[in-house]
Parts: sequence; C-alpha cells; structure tokens
Amino acid sequence: MSRKKYEITEAAHPKYPWLHRIRAIRQVNEQVSPGMLGGYVQTEDNLSQEGTCWIYDQAVCCEEAAVADDGRMFDGAVARGSALVGGDARMFERAMAEGNSSFFSGELKEDARLAGNAVVQQSDNGLSPLIGGKSNVYGTVCGWFVVNDNIFEGEHYLNRTEDMFILEDGKREVLVKQRKLEPPEEYRKGKNKREDRER
Repeated sequence: MSRKKYEITEAAHPKYPWLHRIRAIRQVNEQVSPGMLGGYVQTEDNLSQEGTCWIYDQAVCCEEAAVADDGRMFDGAVARGSALVGGDARMFERAMAEGNSSFFSGELKEDARLAGNAVVQQSDNGLSPLIGGKSNVYGTVCGWFVVNDNIFEGEHYLNRTEDMFILEDGKREVLVKQRKLEPPEEYRKGKNKREDRER
C-alpha cells in the first residue's frame, strides 16, 4: 500500500505552466478525500506526503518552499523561496510567505506577507497570531497578536498572556481577557466555610 497521500497531475497552472495541480490519492484530513484536487506545486518537495497538510483552491507552493505537518494554504495564497508553512499555520486569500520565513501557527490572510527570516508561531499557552491587511513581517511574532502593520527585521513580539495584543498602523493596543475571581479548591470543598462564618 502506498504511503503517498497525493500525486502531481498533468494539469498546469494557467499563468505559471511549470506548476501542476495536486490530487489526493487517500484521505488526507477531514476535508480532503481521495480524488479531490488541490492547489499547485512545482515538485513533490513542496508538499509533504506525511501529516494532514494540504494546498487548496488556487494556492501555490513553489521553488524551495514547503508545506508540512498540519499547515494549510487556501484561496490564492503563495509560499515561495525557502519558506516553511508548518505546524497548524493557515494561509488565506493573497497572503504570501517567502524568503527564509517560518510560519508555524496562526493565520496569514488578505495581502499580508512574511519575508526575510520572519518567524510566526504560537506561544507556550497555545495562542497564535492573526496577521492581515498589508502587513509585511520580517521579524518574530509569537502568541496572541492581531497584526495589521509592518514588523521589521530584528523586532521580536512575544505575548505569553491570554490578552490580545493589537499592532495596527503604528498603534499598540491590548484587549484584556476578563477573568473571574475563583475560590480556592479548599473553599469549594467546604473546608473553610465554617471558618469564614465565624469571622
């Protein structure tokens, strides 16, 4: 039994004839079943045969770029150069990852672009960035950010909290996650209720 999950068809991209459409040959993920057509690749190195990663619609992965793990590309998104789209990263619309960028988690959409040595990933708490608009990211973004701005090479943005940090048009904002005050475990079990009444 073949371990391959897709094959490269003879169907060439209408604008870039050296790119060819992919077709699933086994169940890839919850959305992609055998026979389903995907986006375009230049070689088999552009889309891993392992994991649940997939290139959908008119999306393109070419040159030395690669999609791996559970990374997914939709619409007209493009990965080129030596970009890596992995982890649970999602690319939509006209988003682009190029250069040596590494996109491991979150969403890249609209006309947003990762370039140079950009790194985009989730933080330790599992929250990931959303990068959109006409953003150009060359630095590092880690954690729960909404970015509609430029991040220059050497800039590092890290958010380990559950609050949402917003970087938009040169402005910085924070949306604070409201947290309820919770009683300690002992109180919930009733151990300290009597002591509280006696006070």
